[in-house]
Amino acid sequence: MSKEVKVGLFAIISGAILYLGFNYLKGIDFFSPTNKYYVLYKNIDGLNVSNPVIVNGYAVGRVSSIGILQKRDNKIIVELDVDEKVILGDTTVAQLTNSDFLGSKAILLQIGDLSKPLKSGDTLKSDIDKGIAALFESAEPITSNLTVTIRRINEILLGMEGAGEDIKLVLNSLNTTLRGVNQFVRQNNANLKQTLTGVNTLLANVNDKVDMLEPVLANADSTLDMVQGLPLDSAINALNGTLAQLTLMMEDINSGKGTVGKILKEDSLYNNLNKTIEDLDQLIIHFDNNPKHFLGPLGKSQKKIEKERAKAAQQ
Repeated sequence: MSKEVKVGLFAIISGAILYLGFNYLKGIDFFSPTNKYYVLYKNIDGLNVSNPVIVNGYAVGRVSSIGILQKRDNKIIVELDVDEKVILGDTTVAQLTNSDFLGSKAILLQIGDLSKPLKSGDTLKSDIDKGIAALFESAEPITSNLTVTIRRINEILLGMEGAGEDIKLVLNSLNTTLRGVNQFVRQNNANLKQTLTGVNTLLANVNDKVDMLEPVLANADSTLDMVQGLPLDSAINALNGTLAQLTLMMEDINSGKGTVGKILKEDSLYNNLNKTIEDLDQLIIHFDNNPKHFLGPLGKSQKKIEKERAKAAQQ
């Protein structure tokens, strides 16, 4: 056998091994007999060839091909290779679902009744997992809002094209301000340290004053306790009794009882007292005008005094 034949055989065998290995990694097993079934979907949401076909979590086949039927409202036709040992019935449903949290797709076979088994080449009923359907419905408003948001962002960016110089000026001013602050801190580092030291001293003094106030507050608490311990009820009762007696006394005065009541209420006592005051007033006036009637001079006889009084009375 020549070298050319050997090289050719080696290339053919290598290509076959490569082809079989590649398809095995894609899930195609050429040594296991399969049945082909077809499913129609309105939307396959990223289903790809070689995605698994599952029954109760066990892989029984794979998606072998995917096509579009434009004459049937652009429906998607999916071809399934299913192990021939797996029997499917006319009620079997091929449900499109997620196989993991990353969104990978799979076909879940809900076998159902097997009284009327299907043959290879038959079409299965289709269904889409409700989670995926809800995702489609919820994605529509999100897509619309995202489109509007992107449009607004573009408008903002277009509006900011002329503001680039203003932003640069603001940043330059900010840098200048920060440099000035740093320079001020460096130049006044000693003063700042002294100020902070003074603040710490002040806070320490305040803490000392607070400690001095503690015994004062304790004495105040003791005083309050003493006040609370006083017999305030008896003092209040005594004060109430005194007020009651004062009220009775004022009622007696208003009614004319007693000396004070008579003075305030009876007119005769007032008139007598008023007349007495008038007589006393006349007596004082007479005493001022005629003191000799009351104070006789020394050495005069009684007869002479009586004559002077009679003469004064005639006048």
